Amino acid sequence: MLIDCHVHCGLGQFRGLRQSDSDDLALEAMKDLIQIYQNKGVQAIRDGGDGSGIGIILRDISKDSDLIVKTPIRAFYKKGHYGDFLGDSVDNLKEGIEKMNQVIKQKPDFIKIILTGIMSFTTLGASGPVGFSKSECSEMIDHAHQKGLSVMVHANTPEGIMIALTSGADTIEHGYGIDDDCLHAMRECGVVWVPTLAPFANIARCEDASPMKKYQKVSEAYFKQHQLMVKKANAMGVNIALGSDSGATLVPLGQGTLDELGYLLDCGLTEEKLENIGKWVIDL
Repeated sequence: MLIDCHVHCGLGQFRGLRQSDSDDLALEAMKDLIQIYQNKGVQAIRDGGDGSGIGIILRDISKDSDLIVKTPIRAFYKKGHYGDFLGDSVDNLKEGIEKMNQVIKQKPDFIKIILTGIMSFTTLGASGPVGFSKSECSEMIDHAHQKGLSVMVHANTPEGIMIALTSGADTIEHGYGIDDDCLHAMRECGVVWVPTLAPFANIARCEDASPMKKYQKVSEAYFKQHQLMVKKANAMGVNIALGSDSGATLVPLGQGTLDELGYLLDCGLTEEKLENIGKWVIDL
C-alpha cells in the first residue's frame, strides 16, 4: 500500500482553486486528482492544508473511490510569519483556540500547525524564525488532543523541532536542520518524522532551463544533509513516513509520491516499513 503522508492538494497543478469555486470547477479538478493518484498506484494521501480549504472537497468525493484522503482543511500559522498561503493566521493563543474551534466544526481529520518558516534558498542552513512560543504551541496541541485530533507540525531547525517535540506533536513535517538530540527525542517519544526529501532533491536535479536552476547548489547541499540524517534516523529506529510535499515547486501531485519513495529507498528504508508507518499516520 503506497501512502503519501504530506501533500498539498490545492497547490501544484491545482493552485488557484478555492473551496468557494463553482461546484463543477472544484469537483472536476479533484476528480482529476483522484485519477492521477490512482494511476500512480497511491492508495492514501494526507493533505497538509492550504488557504483554499479545497481538501475537504477532495476528501468528500474520495469516499466513492479507492483513494483514502485525510485533511486538516487549513493550517494555522503565527501572524506575520510564514504560512499565509496555507491557512489561517493566529495572533495569540486565544485567537488560535477560537480559529481551531471554527475549523473543527468542518470536521478536519487532524490539525496542522506551522511552527517555523522554510529553509533559505540562498543561505544554507538559515530558516524563517519560530512563530509560536513554546507555551502557545503546547496549548494549541493540547486543545486539539482534547478534541480527539492528532497534530502535524511543520518545523525546521533544532530549535523549532525540539519545541514541536516537547509540545506534544504527533508528527514532525520536514525537519530540515535536524540534529542528533532531536533524533534521540523523536525516538524516545515515538513521534513520526515526515522528512519530505523531494522538494530540495528535485531542485537539485532540475533542468538547466528551470527558473529554480539558480538554487541548485544550495538545494543539493540540503538534500545531501537531509539524506544523511534520514539514514541515521532509520538506523536508530525513528519512525519515518513517506511524505513528498507534493504541490511544492518541482514536486507535482502524483509523481512527487514516486519521487519521494525513491529517495527514501535510497536511504535504506523498505517499502514494508513505509507502508506500516504510513498506515499508522493515516489512522492518527
